[in-house]
Amino acid sequence: MSPAYLFSILILAAAVLSCSKGNEKSPELIEANRLHLEAMKISVQLEQKLENLSSQAKSAAQKTRIDSLKNLIEVWEENLIEVPGFAHAHDHTHGAHTHKAAPSMTDESMLDYQRQSKEAIIELRDVITKLDRDQK
Repeated sequence: MSPAYLFSILILAAAVLSCSKGNEKSPELIEANRLHLEAMKISVQLEQKLENLSSQAKSAAQKTRIDSLKNLIEVWEENLIEVPGFAHAHDHTHGAHTHKAAPSMTDESMLDYQRQSKEAIIELRDVITKLDRDQK
């Protein structure tokens, strides 16, 4: 084998290894994306629940409270950041919205952000569940 041939094979192998390494996602990003998808699922369920509650509202005060909760979910959605490197995985049936590009952050920071985002939507779910119980 010629030295040029061996050198070419080494360069090709190095290129393949470097490319495949770049496509791997860290465990933190995988978990961050899982949390993001779970939070999105919760938000869709909450929007549906609020629509049902709105149609059943018996007073102006209940309707105002429901509208406020809808607005809070919209604010939550406006501040979502998708995890980079993962396919866009939700629909647009609940209205048009924009998708923010992820700011430059470490994988650990992205995981922390997604944890906090999910915690926020869970807090809203708890409030909406209480409102649902109180309306019955």
